[in-house]
Amino acid sequence: MKILQGWAVSGVGHFAPRMLNFSEAFERATGEKLFPGTLNVRVAEYVPAKEHFRVRGQDIGEPNQDLLFEICRINGIWAYRIRPYQPLTGAGGHGDDVLEIACAYELRPMLPSPSVIEVVLFR
Repeated sequence: MKILQGWAVSGVGHFAPRMLNFSEAFERATGEKLFPGTLNVRVAEYVPAKEHFRVRGQDIGEPNQDLLFEICRINGIWAYRIRPYQPLTGAGGHGDDVLEIACAYELRPMLPSPSVIEVVLFR
């Protein structure tokens, strides 16, 4: 288990349309309907993703990029870290010091603002 502390940062809004347009692919992968969008959490170190499962890019109209999922908890709430991953380069996303977190609930209203956010990764 790895426990990280970070804070919410702005994203660019790419996940909400993916999650709305391909909700069945996300639901097949996670077993639940996810809130469309991610909460971006900046942490003090680079944390490469540990893949628990993935959504293949061809299933969401992005044949050159898969989405790696890592089960986590954010302030005690079960969630997923989603890491865009380009198989040819290993690149993708904001970098491994910004964790993109998704779950079945809208996270922003559930987190006191401003606050330190705790992310627990299961490794």
